[in-house]
Amino acid sequence: MDLRHSRRYRVSAPASFLWERADGLLEETSGAIRDISDRGVFIVTDTVPPVGAHLDVDVHLPSLDVNSGAVQLHGEGVVVRVETSADEGRGFAARVVFQTEIAGGRSVIDPRKVQ
Repeated sequence: MDLRHSRRYRVSAPASFLWERADGLLEETSGAIRDISDRGVFIVTDTVPPVGAHLDVDVHLPSLDVNSGAVQLHGEGVVVRVETSADEGRGFAARVVFQTEIAGGRSVIDPRKVQ
């Protein structure tokens, strides 16, 4: 049974993320988006934060239209699932509230709440 409340979009885009480790140190690393929705993201990466970790995520989505700018997403969230399968790639799913910033434009906050 699929319990998702939002449509996921397959996207390949670079992402960086930061979280506080159990020892109190901050760890920053990068990966690639496998899919994204208005409520979260799956990031393929070799360095995986633990389930329950709070994190900051930055995603750079290139423009699909030559007349519009790239979109920079920034969000805060929590890791909800870790995958170590070689089939889909090692990585993690996180519930994230994203803010968007269009290059050269204003910031917009998605009014929908993540539950």
